[in-house]
Amino acid sequence: MKKTLWDSFEFRETATLFNGLLAEKELRKTVPDSLFREEDQKLKTNWQISGERRPQTDRQLDPLEQALERMCKRGSFQASVLADKSGLLLATYNSPVEGDIMAAFTSIMGESMAQAATLLRQPNANNISMDINYLDKIILRKFSIHDVPYFLLIISPQQVDERAEVELSITQLSDILKAD
Repeated sequence: MKKTLWDSFEFRETATLFNGLLAEKELRKTVPDSLFREEDQKLKTNWQISGERRPQTDRQLDPLEQALERMCKRGSFQASVLADKSGLLLATYNSPVEGDIMAAFTSIMGESMAQAATLLRQPNANNISMDINYLDKIILRKFSIHDVPYFLLIISPQQVDERAEVELSITQLSDILKAD
């Protein structure tokens, strides 16, 4: 029997995990504030993926975070996360859940991308996009610096064509990562 893309366990698991992440924001509406960290309580909002932006803290953003913020504003994206291949968070902007959780999710999606590339015989596949509801999508873009892979995850309205902005921003992020 020939295996198809829809038979892939990794894609089903990725979709299930992302739905769980999105459901977590709904959980916050019913859980008492006392169960959340003080920092989370300060940022408490009824933030929706398709709606208003989550407020940023007063701390200074590092250069990677600034680059993500500029990318999101230029591209009309809601959120973005930069992570390494193992899912270690490097930077985040406006994440709907903890940045570490989103960064770990990027590595799971990265594995799904690798499986799809193998299954479809596309060894140079470097991006994957998934509709998460009728309004929004997530985009994962893999890029490498000196053969070290990185993942950029973006949450965006479905009608936005992210490709040009993502390529520009990857160039900027690469320059910052090379300087470190």
